[in-house]
Amino acid sequence: MTLLIMASRFICEILALIIFGIWGFQQGKMIGAIGVPLVVAVIWSMLGSPNAPYKLQGFYGSILELVLFSAASFLLYSLGHTYLAFIYFIIAFGVSMLIHFMDI
Repeated sequence: MTLLIMASRFICEILALIIFGIWGFQQGKMIGAIGVPLVVAVIWSMLGSPNAPYKLQGFYGSILELVLFSAASFLLYSLGHTYLAFIYFIIAFGVSMLIHFMDI
């Protein structure tokens, strides 16, 4: 069960980077498509990933995840995918809360 939850979270993180890339492409073509997900990936790898050197714990870690997944959902919504944005947010936030409550 733990493996399934962690795999779901990884898929949500990858989808967030894809959403940031699509949005970045619409804003600044190739620079945006590469730059925006790169900045998000660096922030996530430094503060939110399981092996992050400056990992945010507890409340602050939850806030970082909420901001990341909310931003990806909002950008998906702004791209015109209303239902997908809602479904993505529910799944991503639900998986995130499962991980915190199960202390994985």
